Amino acid sequence: MACNSQMQQDAKLIGKWKGLLKETGTGDPVEKIILEFTEDGKFIQYLGENKMQNKIEFTYRVRNNKLVTVENETKDETEGTYSVKNDTLTILYEGVENRYVKFK
Repeated sequence: MACNSQMQQDAKLIGKWKGLLKETGTGDPVEKIILEFTEDGKFIQYLGENKMQNKIEFTYRVRNNKLVTVENETKDETEGTYSVKNDTLTILYEGVENRYVKFK
């Protein structure tokens, strides 16, 4: 059915990934980030650390090698390309490539 393809998930994405968020314009590291993808289509970003940590919740779906996220609060939709190789997730968004390592 068409609605199933709209909510397609990738089992390789499921879990928590850690990395450094890079500045869109320069590619310079900005802050630590943890990404969490769940089986039910939820995507959570944890930015920063300890008391300074911010949590942003999204829904997500995949189409081919495209990752489409929708922020729960603002309903802003973004799209980037991604790949998973071994324990490394690579996301290319607005010309900046970020790499994340899966939590064991």
